[in-house]
Amino acid sequence: MKIFDLVRMALKNLFRSKVRTILTVLGIVIGTTAIVIMLSLGIAMNTAYKEQMSKMGSMNVINVHPSYDNINTRRGRNDVWVEPTISQEVLDQIALIPNVETVTPFYQTSVKMQIDKYVAYVSLTGIKPEAMPALEYKIAEGRSLNPDDKLQIVFGYNMKEQFYNPKSMGRGRMIYGPIYSNEEKDFNFLEDKIKMSFDMSFGEKLPGSQTGRKPKVYNVEGVGILEEGSWETSYQAYMNIDELVKLHEEYKKSQQNQDQKNRRKTTTEIGYQQAKVKVNEIRNVLEVQEQIRALGVNAYSMAESLESANKAQAVMQGVLGGIGAISLLVAAIGIANTMVMAIYERTKEIGIMKVIGARLKDIKRLFLYEASMIGLIGGVIGIGFSFGVSYLLNKLGPRLFAGGGIGIGMGGDAKLSIIPVWLAVMGMIFSAFIGLISGFFPARKATKISALSAIRTE
Repeated sequence: MKIFDLVRMALKNLFRSKVRTILTVLGIVIGTTAIVIMLSLGIAMNTAYKEQMSKMGSMNVINVHPSYDNINTRRGRNDVWVEPTISQEVLDQIALIPNVETVTPFYQTSVKMQIDKYVAYVSLTGIKPEAMPALEYKIAEGRSLNPDDKLQIVFGYNMKEQFYNPKSMGRGRMIYGPIYSNEEKDFNFLEDKIKMSFDMSFGEKLPGSQTGRKPKVYNVEGVGILEEGSWETSYQAYMNIDELVKLHEEYKKSQQNQDQKNRRKTTTEIGYQQAKVKVNEIRNVLEVQEQIRALGVNAYSMAESLESANKAQAVMQGVLGGIGAISLLVAAIGIANTMVMAIYERTKEIGIMKVIGARLKDIKRLFLYEASMIGLIGGVIGIGFSFGVSYLLNKLGPRLFAGGGIGIGMGGDAKLSIIPVWLAVMGMIFSAFIGLISGFFPARKATKISALSAIRTE
């Protein structure tokens, strides 16, 4: 028999018992919907986590910090704690590691800035200008730092939020810390004059601040504003590291009133507080990271966190998929039961087919096609229901679960359910395959029925 004839006969037989077929298809619909929705929840959680990770930094950048395992202290009448840092020698060794593209130290300090009537406590980071493009610090306005820049600064996208008008601030506000004002600021980093000082009393009168001492002020220039996106760069300002170290060391020397032998070592003698290493490909990040740790410093990356998260997400998706698979297993048993009942009802028909010369494989194909069609029809309808349920979860879920803490950390715009195209296609194929497997033993049973005994069956 031709395949077309078998398909036509299979469809005709399915519609003989409409109620039983509909109930069997309904079981497949429920099973398919359950397993697709469960997997979509896991995919949505994984996607939201990856988006959060990407906002925290690049996946092929390694953050290097000094090790605190061996903290050096000098004991005496006045204990002096020497903060561990990363030496230039270690940075030179990191640069020689295979697959490393860029190594840049970071020098971080706090300054006070003033633009017109606004002031701000700014976290200022020194960086090698040539490393900014390599670390994917993209510029939204202006330009990036150049190697010959000295008092030029690039600001993070949200830096304007940290500036405030001291005259409009009430009493009792926090001192020497970040202050956020909702006031509309009418200044431009790239056009207006910017004054900077390492003295935190600059720009306003603070309770307890020393009087009569004029802070040293630098006229700096804003040359660029970074793009929005990364939390790491949004509230930072960046400057040529060589110039920043020089200015900060001058300020610290001017503040030191202790004896030379009790004086704390300068940062240039000790090293740097942080460094970033750009690796050529993500797949090489973990290997490079281990080699950096072997040099006696701490190293971590987003790739390492993502790998751990992927393992946890795989376990979670397996659990969620297993829950949905139980429903599909029950539906598969329903298909097998339906096909067995169909064999008993059509025993005489099977016998006649054998007598008139129908091949055993055609009889077997007929029942397999019927079972597969039940699975395919149920799968298609189930995928349709899955998209509907997914839409409702994404539309109503955040409102319903907001009070219960579900989805915390996924972000306000994160979806609770995501059904990619491959999942929808795999859902339909898997449903048809389940139907095929469920109909295998009933089809085999049909081929073993004796033709003579089948004809005698009333």
